[in-house]
Amino acid sequence: MASWLVLDWVNDQFHVLCAQSSRRGVQVTRALTWTHPEPFTPSTAESLGKALREFLKSAKVGAAPVIVGLGRDRIFLKELRFPLIAAHEEPNLVRFQTAKEIAEPVDNYAIDYVGMGDSDFERKVMAAACRRDVMQSLHTLCQAAGLKLHAVTPRIFGMGYALARSIAPEQMPPGVNQLSAVLAVGPRWAELSFYRCDRLLLAQSLANGPMLAGEIKRNLAVFQAQHAVDINVTGPDQLYVFSCNAALAGSLSTTLGIPVQPLNPLKPERDIAEALDVPSQFAGGVGLAQLWSQSGDKPINLALPRKAQAPVSISRQRLLLVGAVFAAVLLLAIGAFGWLLITERSKNRQLAKEKTEYDEFLKNVVQERADIEAYNEWENTTVPWLDELYDLSARFPFEPQFRINKWSAQPPATRRSGVKEADIGSVTIDGIVPTDRLGPDGLLTNLLNASAGDPHIKVSLGKTKSGENVTEFSLKFDIAKQDIKKYQTPLSVPVLPRAKEIIITKTKQRFKTPEPAKKDIETEPKTPDPDGDTNMDGGKQ
Repeated sequence: MASWLVLDWVNDQFHVLCAQSSRRGVQVTRALTWTHPEPFTPSTAESLGKALREFLKSAKVGAAPVIVGLGRDRIFLKELRFPLIAAHEEPNLVRFQTAKEIAEPVDNYAIDYVGMGDSDFERKVMAAACRRDVMQSLHTLCQAAGLKLHAVTPRIFGMGYALARSIAPEQMPPGVNQLSAVLAVGPRWAELSFYRCDRLLLAQSLANGPMLAGEIKRNLAVFQAQHAVDINVTGPDQLYVFSCNAALAGSLSTTLGIPVQPLNPLKPERDIAEALDVPSQFAGGVGLAQLWSQSGDKPINLALPRKAQAPVSISRQRLLLVGAVFAAVLLLAIGAFGWLLITERSKNRQLAKEKTEYDEFLKNVVQERADIEAYNEWENTTVPWLDELYDLSARFPFEPQFRINKWSAQPPATRRSGVKEADIGSVTIDGIVPTDRLGPDGLLTNLLNASAGDPHIKVSLGKTKSGENVTEFSLKFDIAKQDIKKYQTPLSVPVLPRAKEIIITKTKQRFKTPEPAKKDIETEPKTPDPDGDTNMDGGKQ
């Protein structure tokens, strides 16, 4: 919802209107009339602005964007026609054609325009010009009053909207091809405007006096004659009057010969209209608030007129767009690289700090490190000889006359400090094997194959010496480091028949039940023979 503060400047008064615009239209919240204490000129604009600020403060009117409405007598209005040209060249052409109609230098005027419809070959606009000293006075007034000047526009451009708002809902607003005549009457002034729908076609400033009805009749007849050739439009068939003078409406109806309909611009706000002496004087303010609430083409704004612009080049726009995208990507890349650099520097500082802490820690535990390294070296270079001997015994064929005469174990011949080598020891065995048990399926070959299946042992056959019945051989086993848990080769010792008999015999002898020992038989003591002697065991001598 937008809020507006409309200042309709009429002679020595400002009609102040507070309005709010929304989708449902414009709603008037306050309507006040302020009579300035001295004439409004560039020299008195600042003092009048301070007085206006005090007036609004006392009336409890809040600040809002200001729209200033000017009367027809303060502007130069001209309809212009010219061939279709580029949009950026229109402001200069309108200014040039308006300068031909003004007697003073064109630089003394602020000029703006609004379109009135185009044909296939012609452009038609309505140009409005106002003196720059008046514009400067309005700027100074609003600045001293603490208000923001949003727009300065002729009051007559809003009368068409005030008409549509005042006759609703009893009557339909004027159609596209309907011509309407609107008369706004003040204490000493009058403005007659002609509209097609809500678009201004012609406006005249008249004096409110005895000749007013005759002037209206003459202007109405001229306007009807100018548009009589256009069969697409109708009217005007009645005169709409914003005035509270009922006698004026009756005299105009008698003079003009057409119906005259008085209107109240604040009809939807009856409470506000009843509190005012002359509600019709706010028609211009209501229409301007309705005009600036509409979407579409920009209305005439003498505070910010249209200016000539350089022609727009599509290729230049594309280059600018590509350049903007490239610049944005470059900035993002620079930002990303800067962030990455900061992050890496932070990581480097953190790593340097951790390195310093680790170096200090290593200095403090140098003896423990030496002990651990010695233990690791001992652990990694020590062979579990009992486990290796066990595995060798498990692989060795348990056959008669196949035996080992010599078994020796030693670490590698040379070991350089700090160099990791695969072999940590070697075993050399010398033995004999029956000559008839050699060959691809012989005992020695089976021993070599069984040892080759272990990945941590590399076996090699040395010199052999063959005899008549037996062959001497030499084997070397290179041993690599292996986890103690991988020594899982089971040892199965076969029992020879002869040994089996001996074991059984010894077992039986060990577990045989012993015979009970003979005890001496006690005999009853015999009666000594008196005739003979007896020895200790009862025998005779």
